[in-house]
Amino acid sequence: MIMKMIFKNETIKPKRVLRVGMLFLAISIVWPRLVPITGHLSVDAVDGIKGLLLGVALGLMIWAGRLGAFRRPTRSN
Repeated sequence: MIMKMIFKNETIKPKRVLRVGMLFLAISIVWPRLVPITGHLSVDAVDGIKGLLLGVALGLMIWAGRLGAFRRPTRSN
């Protein structure tokens, strides 16, 4: 029952995946400026977190492209 709820057969909306990817990209760009707020992290930790966020953003945007987020809408005549 729980597995059906988690892995139900829904269509994944590419625009939503693209928006989440862009959100991760924005967070990774702003991340170094927020370091004083987050505490005393080392330079390596900041670079690692930024790289992780950029990797997730890139992966989500490539996935959105594969799903068809960048297709132009077709005209129906």
